[in-house]
Amino acid sequence: QAAVAAAKSDLMALYDESQAVVATAGASLGENLASAKNLLLAEHNATQAAVAAAHADAAEGLSAAKSDLLAEHNRTQEAVATAGASLGGDIASAKNHLLAEHNATQAAVAAAKSDLMALYDESQAVVATAGASLGENLASAKNLLLAEHNATQAAVA
Repeated sequence: QAAVAAAKSDLMALYDESQAVVATAGASLGENLASAKNLLLAEHNATQAAVAAAHADAAEGLSAAKSDLLAEHNRTQEAVATAGASLGGDIASAKNHLLAEHNATQAAVAAAKSDLMALYDESQAVVATAGASLGENLASAKNLLLAEHNATQAAVA
């Protein structure tokens, strides 16, 4: 029973540890998503500011405004591509980490199950041995009582 309780406690600890890893990975992923969102928002705001500036300066030259907007667009596209690649890498990394934790937990559960089965088999053998020994002791006591009974009957006769 104590071994089963200890194994159960170990399994619960492994489960709690894997839950903590999942929570940490989720928090990290959330932070990365928020960072990417803020970067894209900043780029959007910069583009919006450039558009506003271009409209204000339209009288001074439409060609210069178009060039500024194109450069800003290219920077935004580059920032989007960079953020997307970084986010994709972070998601893949988190997925691989969680999969490794899952596999480790599964292996620990299988090992604990194997240990529990070995303990169960061992306890069954101990019970069988004790049962056989008890049976022999009962037979011996029965024979002793029968011999005493026969001696008493002979003495009475």
